[in-house]
Amino acid sequence: MEKVLSVVIPSYNVEKYLDRCLSSFVNAEVLRDIEILIINDGSTDKTSEIAEKYCRKYPSSFTLYNKENGGHGSGINYGIEHATGKYFKVVDGDDWVETGNLPVFIHTLKKTNADIVASNYRLVQDGTDQILEERYACKNKYHYGKEWGFAEAVSEPIIKIHSLTIRTDILKENNIRVDEKVFYEDAEYILYPIPFCKNVYYDPTFVYMYRLGRNGQSVDIESMKRHRKDHMQVLNSLFEYYIDHQFIQQYKKKYLERGIALSVQNQYQIYLAMGDEAGVYDKMKRFDTQLRENYPGIYQAVTKKSIWAIRHSSYLLFPFAVKLYKLMKRS
Repeated sequence: MEKVLSVVIPSYNVEKYLDRCLSSFVNAEVLRDIEILIINDGSTDKTSEIAEKYCRKYPSSFTLYNKENGGHGSGINYGIEHATGKYFKVVDGDDWVETGNLPVFIHTLKKTNADIVASNYRLVQDGTDQILEERYACKNKYHYGKEWGFAEAVSEPIIKIHSLTIRTDILKENNIRVDEKVFYEDAEYILYPIPFCKNVYYDPTFVYMYRLGRNGQSVDIESMKRHRKDHMQVLNSLFEYYIDHQFIQQYKKKYLERGIALSVQNQYQIYLAMGDEAGVYDKMKRFDTQLRENYPGIYQAVTKKSIWAIRHSSYLLFPFAVKLYKLMKRS
């Protein structure tokens, strides 16, 4: 029997969290409909042992793949190669899903044939499980429960990796692969399939539980500073992809521009966090100038008012923005 959903779990040294993640999929109503592919990315802790426990107990639903370390992106790529389900979803080994909501979610995946299913998700505090925020798949509540083309999707928030579930054959048939051995490749994963997708189904179910506050998390600004070369590598890959697909349907092009602009805004955040270091001002100015000249659509898609204020001041506000940023981070 074909699986309805392939869940790929890139896992590197997550022994502290993996049992919580894997146990969240154990719901008797849906186990036969899902396959959980645990991609052990060269872990040196007990990640593999924890995964094996579930594979022995639920052999028709859990599968472990052990591979050499290649980063989060290699786990996604490996998962795409081995997935067999109708739909494909990435869940990190330190996150989990709402077990009680899985039957409703799987029912939705059975009844729809949309290329993308976008679901609600929650941000949860590490250590306490306190719900910090609920993120909604769409702003227009009337979009829930229906399939929409990108003419409507372009007006909704960019579908983040925690919200995204996508038809597996979209990834396989179009050879969708992301950069390996880098951070921030999730921006590629959520945008590379867009040229090949026709529609989106907005699902009101809360599925993904996204853990925040863990030490070393890639979204932490100090981590972003350390891995700034990775961030720029991914940005350059996105720019190249955008140029290669610039003649796609206009709505999809606008969607790509908005999605890449989110990574651009993170790049400015890195510049602000490093603002006191020599040469950063010139790097920021050069980056912004090249963005305006080479990718005007992405340049215009940047929405942060602080960035536009810096631009319209001919970058004179940059030192003040750096000081304000540091004050806000301290508070």
